[in-house]
Amino acid sequence: MKKLLLAVISVSFVSSVSAADFSLNKLNVKNVGLKAEGLVIPSVPAPKQDTAVPQDLVNKFTQVKNDLWRLQSDTTWLRSDINRLESEALRITQNNSNPFFQNDLRQMASDMSRYDSDAQRISYAVSGLLSVAQKSPELNKLAQDMDWDARTLLNTMQFDVERSAQNLENTVRRLSPALVGYDAQWKAMDITRYSRDLTWKLRTITSDIRTLLSRTQP
Repeated sequence: MKKLLLAVISVSFVSSVSAADFSLNKLNVKNVGLKAEGLVIPSVPAPKQDTAVPQDLVNKFTQVKNDLWRLQSDTTWLRSDINRLESEALRITQNNSNPFFQNDLRQMASDMSRYDSDAQRISYAVSGLLSVAQKSPELNKLAQDMDWDARTLLNTMQFDVERSAQNLENTVRRLSPALVGYDAQWKAMDITRYSRDLTWKLRTITSDIRTLLSRTQP
């Protein structure tokens, strides 16, 4: 009887120990799970790339914009000046001499040559910007300013100056070289030629600036 009682007590003790050990294991696993969850390392965001436009590039855009504005400013009264020369030529056809006409004609031809050279230089500069353009609100704003000035210049040359220059040439051709000088016709022809060259160059500039607008659009 005593042996049976001892056996029952032994079994009960072993069962209690086993149950306690099992509960401890469950607790350890749970704690480990909590610790593992607490040690999750958040992902580090990738560093943002610096998208600032180099100041040197901004300066290049600004320089071209200023050059276009200057050319537009220089040619604001060009049509009026050519029309004035034509009026002087018409008065000469009515036997009203003008000793300054020949010099004025030469000066106009020289000015037109300078404007043509300026337009060529601007055209090269705009073409160079196409290969380095970046998407940027600042650059796009500068390109918009260029586009406005270029289109204004093109319209002025194509529809006003070129026509006035041709009218001047036609009038000078009717004059006797003895009255206006023997190179007057050549200078009048130069003025017409430069006006046409300017129109073609400004077409190229306007087209390239439109491409520049697209390439700088954010």
